[in-house]
Amino acid sequence: MRRFSGHLKDSWGSFVDVKTNLLEPLAKELPTHPGGSVWVSSVCDPYQPAEAKYGLTRGAIQLISQHRKFTISILTKNALVLRDLDLLTQMKDRADVGFTITTFNPEAQAIFEPHASPVNERIHAVQQLIEAGVDAWVFIAPILPYVTEVNLEEGLSQLAEAGVRKLMTDRYNARGAIITQTLQAYKAWNPQLDLEAVRELLWAGDQYYRDMDATISGLWRKLSPESEYERDLDWFRRKKQKAG
Repeated sequence: MRRFSGHLKDSWGSFVDVKTNLLEPLAKELPTHPGGSVWVSSVCDPYQPAEAKYGLTRGAIQLISQHRKFTISILTKNALVLRDLDLLTQMKDRADVGFTITTFNPEAQAIFEPHASPVNERIHAVQQLIEAGVDAWVFIAPILPYVTEVNLEEGLSQLAEAGVRKLMTDRYNARGAIITQTLQAYKAWNPQLDLEAVRELLWAGDQYYRDMDATISGLWRKLSPESEYERDLDWFRRKKQKAG
């Protein structure tokens, strides 16, 4: 994204461009579109702190809700989504909300996800959505070696108790300068770690990720035997294809 937004020299996560004119063209385009499933969003969190000021996500949901030919799927790391519970409840037959969680450890979360809501707030938010009748699920991603493992079983147990019945996972997407920032976060979290070993797992840890997937799926089936479990967003991709 930095290549296309004029931020090539800026660190990822240090900038945000606000599309303040979003709602006007959206209102014009929705009636002319044949319909489908709208994913909010695949690159940038729709409920990052700037949304509290600008309300663009809320405005977009309001517009989409007026056209029954659309469904909406939201993926976020922030409990701010509860602000829009009234809208989501009104269109709960065609809306779902996913919460991304990278780690259940508060200390690690503060380092690796500094702008996300604390993980306990995300768990509380997903519970509130479920209790309101909104389809809500959790995405364990990206799986980070050592980091995601901390408090894993305890965290999955909390999700099961919150009523979560859909769980997905995905591995870390190692690329470009992003991995450098990730390793800096590892160093801040645990200076004793062998960063070269971590780098190797992030780049080429296929067996590690297979083992982690087996661990998570095994724990989840034990904690919530009636639930759905998918990896690598397979469930979401099938959902999008079905929606057309």
